[in-house]
Amino acid sequence: MEIRPIMLVAMLFLGGICLNGPVLAADSADVTGTWESTYSFGPVKEVMTAEIQQTGENILGSFSVEQSPSGDRYSGVIFGIMNGKELRVYYISMRDQGEEDPLLSITFTESSLVDKNTQRGEYRYSDSNQVSLSGTYEAHRV
Repeated sequence: MEIRPIMLVAMLFLGGICLNGPVLAADSADVTGTWESTYSFGPVKEVMTAEIQQTGENILGSFSVEQSPSGDRYSGVIFGIMNGKELRVYYISMRDQGEEDPLLSITFTESSLVDKNTQRGEYRYSDSNQVSLSGTYEAHRV
C-alpha cells in the first residue's frame, strides 16, 4: 500500500490533535457545580446560588436569589463562555411587579478562577426600571 504525501500529512495532523486533545482538556478549568455569592446594596443583602453546567467552553445554568431582610426571592437563567480560567457570563431574570410591567434584569459578569472553588470578578447590572449597578464580587463553590 502506497501512502501519498497528502494522506501522510493528514494522518500526522489528526494524530497530533488526538495526542494533544487530552492534554488541553486537563488544563481547562471546569466550573460545573453549585456556586454562592453575597451582595450588599445599602440595607439590602442578596445571596445568590447558581447551578452551573459546563460543556466544553459553554456555560449554562440557573440561579436563585434571596433578599434580606424582606425574604423576597427571584430566579433566572445563566449562559456564557469559559476560556481557560476566565468566565464571561450573563444572568437574566424577569420578576413580577404586580400591576406594573414585569421587571427584566440583566447582569453581566467577568471573572477569573482564583482556584477550583473560588472566582473573583466584576459585575454590571441593569434592569427595565433603569437601575444600573456595578462592583466586584467573589463566588465560592459549595
